[in-house]
Amino acid sequence: MEWRYRCTRCEGLLVPEATTWCCPRCGGVLRIDPPLRLVRDAIDAEDRTLWRYAAALPVARPPRTLGEGLTPLVEGELDGERVRFKLDFLLPTGSFKDRGASVLLAFLAAQGVRRVTVDSSGNAAAAFAAYAALHGLEVSVFAPAGTSPEKIVQARAYGAEVNFVAGQRDTVAAAAQAAGRAPETAYASHNWHPLFVEGTKTWLLEVWEQLGRRWPTACFIPVGGGSLLLGAYLALQALGGNGPALVAAQPEACAPLVRAWTRPDQVLEPVEPGVTLAEGTRIGRPPRGELLLETLRMSGGWPEAVPEPLLIETTRLLWRQGLFVEPTAALGAAAYRLVRRRGWLPGEPVVIVLTGSGLKAAGAVKHMLDQR
Repeated sequence: MEWRYRCTRCEGLLVPEATTWCCPRCGGVLRIDPPLRLVRDAIDAEDRTLWRYAAALPVARPPRTLGEGLTPLVEGELDGERVRFKLDFLLPTGSFKDRGASVLLAFLAAQGVRRVTVDSSGNAAAAFAAYAALHGLEVSVFAPAGTSPEKIVQARAYGAEVNFVAGQRDTVAAAAQAAGRAPETAYASHNWHPLFVEGTKTWLLEVWEQLGRRWPTACFIPVGGGSLLLGAYLALQALGGNGPALVAAQPEACAPLVRAWTRPDQVLEPVEPGVTLAEGTRIGRPPRGELLLETLRMSGGWPEAVPEPLLIETTRLLWRQGLFVEPTAALGAAAYRLVRRRGWLPGEPVVIVLTGSGLKAAGAVKHMLDQR
């Protein structure tokens, strides 16, 4: 294995092991070093999945896939302006998290892991459960005690064992981490593991191909834990060139990146998540927070806080274009509308990532329909 893990805090180098998900010395976030590059001729044009980029992924293409990747990039319109929507809600389990889960679980299965533990109450739980089933692995999902049963029913359908944990989100994560220390078991975290982010970079590699091997001008991305945003930066590293401005869309009720961006020192501090229909982004203390801010700066982008009324209005607007997404997935589109109202003229093409299916959020959808 030519690459290693490098800690983003203490700069220590580590040999990749199945049980390593953060720096054992200082608890810092890990990244792959050196960054994985993609020679353009190495793209496997015959492969119609994200594994067409296997040359720039940290694990070989597994024997079986669920056909993940190559989601459509379609033309659309917002407030009279032409945009392009990346339809990641059409991935096998209905969310972009299939990208990271497929790569991470292929790696863990190859390392001899037999069971994975996950802390999630939504899309990540479903994605990990599906790809664990694909690779013949057992999976234990740890979710907050107040989680609605409808949010984890998909993970249960794939065969996941679901454990409800009383306490704050950090307590739930700690329970999953502790269970991950059992023999032949690994903690698979979408918020921590560097291989998960490696999988998410494939969305922007696909966009680059779908636009005729060129970068868009700007990308609007819903951000909670931030793996999709960090994945975009890894895609830029892989191919090089002048990439798009990356805009991180967060709900006003939980916008730690926006708050940090407005501080003179741009130090990220935890926020208490408020009430929002964008449940997938209610992460008041993203583990990769400092990396997210650095990514925005390096790309020439910024974070945007979306008011709840605009989020609801935009979600309905997308539905009326045939795009049945959950409210979280509409954050990027809402942020685009916000900056256009301020007079921002990015030039074309602008790409907006739609991250999760409306089928994931039946309760929120019903609430919005009943409020009409």
